[in-house]
Amino acid sequence: MSKNADVMECIREEQLNRVIQSFVLLGAVLLIISLSRALFLGWKEFMYVHVLSYLVIVGIAIFRKYLPHNSKTAFLVTVVFIISLTGLSVMGLVGPGIGGFLVLCILSTIFFGTRGGIIAVVISAVSISAIGMAIANGYMTLKINVLEYLNSPAAWISAAVAVSIFAGLVVILISTINGQLIKLVKNLKRKNEKLMESNERLENALEEQKRLKTGLEQAQKMELVGVIAGGVAHDLNNVLAASINYPELIMLETPENDPVRRRLEIIKKSGLKASAIVDDLLTLSRRRVAKSRVFNINDTVAECITSPEIERIKFYHPNVNIEISLDDTLLNIEGYPLHLSKTLTNLISNAAEAMRDGGKIRVETSCMSISEDSRTHGEIVPGEYSVLKVSDEGEGISEDDKEKIYEPFYTKREMGRSGTGLGMTIVWNTVKDHNGHIILDSVKGNGTTFTLYFPATDKPLPPEEVSCHTPVQAGNGESILIVDDVEEQRDIAREILSRLGYTVVTKASGEDALEYIRHNNADLVILDMIMSHGMDGLDTYKKILELHPDQKAIIASGFSETDRLKEAQRLGAGVYVKKPYLIETIACAVREELDKDISDRIIYN
Repeated sequence: MSKNADVMECIREEQLNRVIQSFVLLGAVLLIISLSRALFLGWKEFMYVHVLSYLVIVGIAIFRKYLPHNSKTAFLVTVVFIISLTGLSVMGLVGPGIGGFLVLCILSTIFFGTRGGIIAVVISAVSISAIGMAIANGYMTLKINVLEYLNSPAAWISAAVAVSIFAGLVVILISTINGQLIKLVKNLKRKNEKLMESNERLENALEEQKRLKTGLEQAQKMELVGVIAGGVAHDLNNVLAASINYPELIMLETPENDPVRRRLEIIKKSGLKASAIVDDLLTLSRRRVAKSRVFNINDTVAECITSPEIERIKFYHPNVNIEISLDDTLLNIEGYPLHLSKTLTNLISNAAEAMRDGGKIRVETSCMSISEDSRTHGEIVPGEYSVLKVSDEGEGISEDDKEKIYEPFYTKREMGRSGTGLGMTIVWNTVKDHNGHIILDSVKGNGTTFTLYFPATDKPLPPEEVSCHTPVQAGNGESILIVDDVEEQRDIAREILSRLGYTVVTKASGEDALEYIRHNNADLVILDMIMSHGMDGLDTYKKILELHPDQKAIIASGFSETDRLKEAQRLGAGVYVKKPYLIETIACAVREELDKDISDRIIYN
């Protein structure tokens, strides 16, 4: 409201300045006519009024910057009224008086509004009537003989001049008003455009705020579920160890042709399948301790497509065809190949489920360089990306489901038959673990495309790892200290390593282990990272290093904070072995660490 008032104030001020300028020019002409009449006709009183009025107008023009708007308009209207009244008194209806009153009404309407115009009309009517009655009753006498004046050339010249003056003044006033209206329209149009731009920016900001709020809520929800899942996974890994390791130990004493061996193998495989589900929970918790490495998505896709899981999907969906298109120039990324493989498996499984009548699933990779100008999704940071895209021709995803598909246990499939409800949650977490971005493009009834962006790295691929084929009996009597707060875990580890030919001592806490180390030596310490009471694995290892700076150690845990594990490895601890582990796995890890020369150990100060 105040801005509009300022605009109107500026318009009125400019209109007044134009009128004052016009009066200065036109007043000079009227003053010349008045002086000529004073010289030839003796109308000195009329001349004095004109001179005084003109000086007032010139004074207003000179000091207009210093005078208030209302004062200037009041002076101007008063001057016009005096000139009009004087002209009507001297010359009657044939003089400039009538035109002056007309100008008075126009100016009053412009500067004082409708009410001011009405008051000016009333004053003009009263003034004309009063002077007319005074002349008619003989109280006033006109300075000229009207009939004689009307027939003289001076009357026609005066009329022409008066019409020109008044008509010119009206034209100036109207053109000024029209010009100001045009200027006002342009100004309003410009302000309207700015307002529309501001509204658009505000709408975009609100949309961005909504998107960020949704992303934050999603991340908080994932974090909460992850904390719960991580704790459950830790406990389940301890429970599953018995169902995997004891069948292995019994199979070492069971002949190959014994029917019991097959049953033991089934128990072991069931334990491993359960362990894979726990891996999903660890992926969900996003607190894994798997070591990231440089790899190429093309290799992961090629291995995944030939995996038993994909073969099983093809078996249950024979009408589904999987097409692969790999970019040979694809850049490497840094992360977890196993988790990415599981992500791809979940996406292909969902795509197959969405095409009940069959169809085509297309898996493709590509390189993409995203700049500030080219990015279409605000959350993607500019840079080089390796892109994995999975698209199908299925039924698509509704708008309501798009906001929920990444939530744990949200599934449109039959629980227990097609999945556990964690598939898309694992996809979301895996992408975030790689500092990547996932874009969903789907229209109900027209298929779905998931596009996964992973930051590229210029690091080369690591050399291929050589598998460990350590024989079952691999120990030479070396002493091993096992530190674990779960009794079953200590018993299993002791039996496995004893059978492998090692001398094994177990302790249930970091404090007990530290007390043992004070008085005894151990060739190797196997540490659990998380223990229910007392010191955890990292703190225990720090204390042991104070007593034995060259102490060898490996980490065996089902769940651990990544930073604490890495810190233990920076201090000199060896490989990490995930629980539940196979006999071959722990045998390889123990033998590798024992055979490692002290000078080969990497310790980061």
